[in-house]
Formats: sequence, structure tokens, C-alpha cells
Amino acid sequence: MAKKYTYRDSHKYAQKGAEYEVYYQTQPWQRFLWSREQEVILDILEKYFKGKDIYLLDFACGTGRITSFLEDRVTTSAGVDVSGSMLAIARRKLKRSEIIEADITTENVLQGRKFNLITAFRFFVNAEPSLRFAAVKAIAGLLSEDGCFVFNNHQSYGSLWIKLLYMRHRQKNPQGIFNVMTIDEMKSLVEGVGLEIAELYPIGFFHPPKIPVPHALTSAIEDVGCKFKCLRRLSESPVAVCCWRGRQEAVPRCGV
Repeated sequence: MAKKYTYRDSHKYAQKGAEYEVYYQTQPWQRFLWSREQEVILDILEKYFKGKDIYLLDFACGTGRITSFLEDRVTTSAGVDVSGSMLAIARRKLKRSEIIEADITTENVLQGRKFNLITAFRFFVNAEPSLRFAAVKAIAGLLSEDGCFVFNNHQSYGSLWIKLLYMRHRQKNPQGIFNVMTIDEMKSLVEGVGLEIAELYPIGFFHPPKIPVPHALTSAIEDVGCKFKCLRRLSESPVAVCCWRGRQEAVPRCGV
């Protein structure tokens, strides 16, 4: 009997870290998304954390992409992941961040600690529903009362491109795995632990398949798409900023 797929196990083989690093360094669309994510992260720091000390936890930190971008911009930083091969690469990148190899959905390695910024990129879409909830529950337990949880949905079902890929996959390989997540599922996920989406940043409106497109054109289309709220749900990889429900601070609320 074949072993049941679990996302926990999918990143634990020895070559995973190197494969992941090469993917992000060589794929033009992923490089473009990362450039936009960096802009969004800086905007979040300016809006939500200006003048504050920031205590960062990067959940499912992988090779340290998010952690390394933020570690010189925060007071303290920690990255946690289950993949030893990915953390080996993270250790070579990071200068002063704490690196923890653990599964915080089952291990209390951070018990008693609180963070006011918790990030999780490229995790929730890939995870099976039970793991999604276990992860967000663990994250909520570590988030301070004035904190923000920031995560992305890199295969949003609102995107026309993702819908096309999903339908094609279902036709060619109906038994295979191709996870997607809707904006409403993002909302339900965090609301289940008492959080709410305060702001949604749309990323990725124009994804040309295997066609080289000038960066300037892609950026121009991105800028236009971000200006219209009605187009927000069409983005491929939206980033959500989540706060505790009922939080009364004057934080931006741009709708979902």
C-alpha cells in the first residue's frame, strides 16, 4: 500500500534545499514575484511597524529567503522549518537569525515566546487542510496581541492562469495533486483562530507561459492591476496581513 502524501514529508529529502534555491534563482516569473513580494514586505513594515521593535518568526522558512531579507530590518529574527537540507542553505545566508529545525504543529519548541511579526510564504496552498489548520493554530499561539501574521497564497484560484492550470491538470492527471486556495478560504483559515485579514496585497496579474516579456511591461501591468480593488481577487499570489479580530488600533483596512 502506497504511503499517503503529507506535505510535512515532501521537503525532507537531501536534495530539496538545492533544488528549491535553483528554482528561485532561475525562473523569471518566480524572480518577478519575489521582487514584488519584497516591495510589499517593506510597505507592511512601514504601515504596521514604523517606530516599533520587531520580533520576527518566519514559519516554514525554507532556505531563508524571507528571513534573510528581513533580519537586518528587525530587532530579532528566528526561522523554523522541518527540512534539514533547506535549513543548511539558510544557515549559510543568515548572519544573526536563530534557526530551528522543528515542526511547531507537534513540538513545543517555542513555548512561552511571542512574536509581533510572523511570516509564512509558499506554505498554506501546498499543505493538506488538516496541516493548514494545525499550522495556523500554532502560529496564533505565538502571535502577540499587537502582532501581525503575514502569509501568501501563491496559487490563488481567483487567478485566470491558475484556473487554467488547475483545469488542465484535472483533465490530464485527475488523481494527481494540484492545490489551490481561494481568497474566501484564506479568510476562513485565519478566522478559525480569531484572526482577520486587515489588508490584502495583490501580486501577479500577468503570467505569460514560457514567453519572454520585458520586466518593464510586466511591472506596468502589475501597477495597473493593483490600482483597482475589483481586480484584487484576480491576482495569482496575494499576500494577506492578518491581525487579531477586534483589534482597535488604527491600521489600514483596504478590504478583501
